[in-house]
Amino acid sequence: MKVMTKPKIAALIFGVVLVLLLGAVGESKSLRLLWAAAGQIHPDASNAGAKAGKETLPALKEKLWQATEAKERNQVIASFQSLPGPDAEAAQVLLDYLREKERTDAWNIRDALVKLMTAEQVAQLAEDLTAYGEANANRYLIPVLAERLTDARTLTAAVLSIQELRGSSYQLVKAAGQRIFPAPGDLTRWLTDVYARLTAPAAKEDLVLAALNMAREEPPGARRSALLTWLWEAQEKEQDAAARSRQLFNLYKLGEERALAAVDELYHRLASEKEKAHLIQEAGNAARWELKGAARDAVVQWLWKTAETDTAPFSRQECLYTLYELGEKEALDKLVKDIDKNGMAALPGEDGDAGFSRPNWQFLKEAAGKYPQSYLARGIKAYEEVRGEPYFELARREKYQQDWGVYFYGDEQYDPEREIPGWEKFLQEFSRHPAADDAAYRLARCYEIEGRWAEALNMLQKARTLPDGDMRYHASGRLVYVLDVRMTDEQLKELPVSALDPALPPMVSYSLAVKQIRRDDYRQAAGALEEIVGKYKEAGKLSNRDLLPLGYLPAASRYDFWGSVEKQLTQVKKLADLKEQWEKTQDPARLYDLAAAIYHDQFLYYNHLWAGQRQWYNWLGYINATASGRAPAEMAAFAREMINYSHSLPYFQQVYSHPAASPELKARALYSLGLCCIGLDQWGQDAWFAFTPSEVRQKIISTYRQFVNEYPENSMADDALLVLGAYTGDAGYLEKIIREYPQGDAAEKAQKLLEEMKSPFYVKTRLYGSAVPYKVLASGDAGDLWRELETTAPIPEEVTKWAAANSRQPFAGSFTSGQWRYIFIAAGEKPTAGYRVEITGIHDDGRGKLTVHYRVAGPPPGRMAAQVITHPCVLARIPAGGAAPEFREEG
Repeated sequence: MKVMTKPKIAALIFGVVLVLLLGAVGESKSLRLLWAAAGQIHPDASNAGAKAGKETLPALKEKLWQATEAKERNQVIASFQSLPGPDAEAAQVLLDYLREKERTDAWNIRDALVKLMTAEQVAQLAEDLTAYGEANANRYLIPVLAERLTDARTLTAAVLSIQELRGSSYQLVKAAGQRIFPAPGDLTRWLTDVYARLTAPAAKEDLVLAALNMAREEPPGARRSALLTWLWEAQEKEQDAAARSRQLFNLYKLGEERALAAVDELYHRLASEKEKAHLIQEAGNAARWELKGAARDAVVQWLWKTAETDTAPFSRQECLYTLYELGEKEALDKLVKDIDKNGMAALPGEDGDAGFSRPNWQFLKEAAGKYPQSYLARGIKAYEEVRGEPYFELARREKYQQDWGVYFYGDEQYDPEREIPGWEKFLQEFSRHPAADDAAYRLARCYEIEGRWAEALNMLQKARTLPDGDMRYHASGRLVYVLDVRMTDEQLKELPVSALDPALPPMVSYSLAVKQIRRDDYRQAAGALEEIVGKYKEAGKLSNRDLLPLGYLPAASRYDFWGSVEKQLTQVKKLADLKEQWEKTQDPARLYDLAAAIYHDQFLYYNHLWAGQRQWYNWLGYINATASGRAPAEMAAFAREMINYSHSLPYFQQVYSHPAASPELKARALYSLGLCCIGLDQWGQDAWFAFTPSEVRQKIISTYRQFVNEYPENSMADDALLVLGAYTGDAGYLEKIIREYPQGDAAEKAQKLLEEMKSPFYVKTRLYGSAVPYKVLASGDAGDLWRELETTAPIPEEVTKWAAANSRQPFAGSFTSGQWRYIFIAAGEKPTAGYRVEITGIHDDGRGKLTVHYRVAGPPPGRMAAQVITHPCVLARIPAGGAAPEFREEG
């Protein structure tokens, strides 16, 4: 959920900050106790007498758990590796370290385990691999087993235990098989036995793939022949047509010519067009990348025969397009004529969506050029007429060149009044054209801009299922974005459910419940979530995949939507109770409990329809177009509502200010307030839509300075000084820890940081600053500016008057109103049309300085401009707070 955007500073301090974030709020114990707990997770799994150099195993173990960056971690692991092996106790420490959670950048742990593990530990690990998690198993432990396994029983146990981990058994069998089974008969008997015992289809295919690669690497002889015989037997047992087709083509690529006849026989037995399409794709991939000469020619001839005899439009078009990609020129004519007759053929999917063969732009361009009266060419022409732009993206890029980024993003590229009737007509005439999903997406965006929410949602849902399918991701992501970010709770309530696509009401109901959570209306939200779970999940009406627009993505398909919602419901109920206790008793301790519970749950306000894909969707460039001023206005309110630290911060502030709060409770609340600011600082650029980075960091510094001044005897005072040292780069704070708190655990960390500060490469936090998201509200001539403002987000009257008063002369300044700071730049009087003021970027240097970069551009050279007096200007906004910005004009 978070995107960590901070440049690398002393990794030690990142460890400090992360422990602060994850452990301090809501605990009555001191932070140093939490740190100690973090470093001593398995106190009894060590050998007090073992040594690595001068360090005992318990000391090494503590260092390993406390290591916060790769270099430090791998130095500790190198100390383990220096121990004489095997050493069961040392190996167990490393195994426990991996079992606890996913570990990254601990690559030398593999060599250490290979050296230290006993044979008994290797056998046990083979059975327990899944207990370490998929990432740790694949990254570290399967390579260890591949090197250490020496017997068939242990290899069998390993393959059976990891059959749910796709691709894992393949690398294990391939690496260990040669060593364990020198005799061909032993190998194939083992393969047969294990294949029969596997229950996961993917694991069976992995086993086949391992055997295939062993056969590929074997020279001609008994062992290769035995493997080929086994592969033929395995493909006959395969129930999945796509997997079987892959296996047959792999046999064909190994020189088994009869495999192509088996492919043809399999194809004609298939009833599903989807299965036929998979088989055609395998044929195309084999011919395109691996086969040569007569073997390739035979596959091409098979594709031609299939295209001529198959009566199903989708598989026929798939064959013809595959032949086109293989260089068969005649296929172009036949495919264009087929599309003239049938349109782009659709392949109905399991989830109601459609699959399509996706012809690339070269094919479409060639087809439109050679066949100008074809369905494809006429659709492209009609698309361009409605959009007013070239159909092909490369042509649009060439047209706009350096202005491409400004052109591409945001609502500004749509003209609803003109486009809505155009796209509606286009979709009536060209619903089976490759541009249909593009047209539907643009129509949905136009409806969205006009506030026609039901039509927008329905059209986004439709865009997911229209040809040629390349807008499916964009439409799916935008559908969730509109529900989660753009629409308000009132707008969701007003949607006419009867007018919505049947797939949409559950998404609407859940999104409305999430917005109730974001209003901190926990009791009402809990009731809504309970109703949704009962109506859709417990009744068995909707699976995860049925409900999630992005559920077709492999990463999202595994997302446990209902499990996540039930956890969310449990937490919301807890918060409802805590809030009611506070409202009933007015006891600040109860308010602190509420704030702490919110602080500790980053997913409390998360809409799980995103299925873990929200940040990825945002950063593909559809939302956070920060550099071009097209950052959407709604993201600011969304950030405030969605980030849990934004909710807990004012509650902690209220506890600190409460007259009935005890000194200890006030101290905890003030410290926790600083942690909320650290959370906002490290959240990522989502937070910057609502919170100026420099202001947040200044708040961190001022809060912990206040804490140290008011509570110097508190058990967390040394930790507050450590944060101050990290955020200010002032060694004085660290020296004070060593001088005044020498017995605390922060003293050692302060000493390490002081040593790092001596390096010429040391930098404090965010030395290079960051771009600030901004929203261009209006730009153009001052005479037209106010009419444009009427169609954008509401602007306070005082801002309008201020901008108008400064619009006729050169001006660059800012005006704060409410939560926003408005930026206005005017170029003064110009002699012709064609002049414009552009904000090229707003930069926060991380130390409190905000700079607005802009330029005044004249008419393009050689272009005629109207001889009329103009007053070009631009109005934008950013979050309020921090020092007044500086303005820098660029040439």
